[in-house]
Amino acid sequence: MALKFLYFIKSLHCILGLFFFVSACVSSNDNSIGIPPVNVDIIEENNGVVSKPTLDNPGLSDENDFEAVAERQTIESDAERLKQNQEVYTIIQPTNVPRRPGTNIPNVVEYALITNNPLGVTIYERRFKSQARFERNCNRYVSDSSAQEAFLMAGGPERDQFGIDPDGDGYACRWDPSPFRKAVGN
Repeated sequence: MALKFLYFIKSLHCILGLFFFVSACVSSNDNSIGIPPVNVDIIEENNGVVSKPTLDNPGLSDENDFEAVAERQTIESDAERLKQNQEVYTIIQPTNVPRRPGTNIPNVVEYALITNNPLGVTIYERRFKSQARFERNCNRYVSDSSAQEAFLMAGGPERDQFGIDPDGDGYACRWDPSPFRKAVGN
């Protein structure tokens, strides 16, 4: 206890800058200089054997413990459980993408599915094809999807008043319809 109190005083002196020797503020385990390690009594108290943690908390899962799982499940019980899961498995057919309530923002997923031209193929004529304007204007949007939404709201794909579809493919900035098409198999 006295050693802990001395450590507290020593720390207080170091913090306040009221020390005589810089080395007195530096913790060291080198006993040759005469400064004992700061937490000697803690080290001596903690020399006991560390016990293995128990899993007696009912809220913890033991699914990663092979022995525990092996005691209550077998290969046969796993096969039965998989069979039961397959019997209740339901395939849901895709439906039309719903409109966002209370907004007139175009649905980019729907747009991707009704178009079929690949990226970079010119469909619409563009008068201004400035790469610098394209980069500057695309950087104003938080995502390519939000740029595509703004592009469609402003008369796209026929018109490109923001200069974010210079190649005239109908896709603003770097927006790509192919992930949506692949999801439905088109």
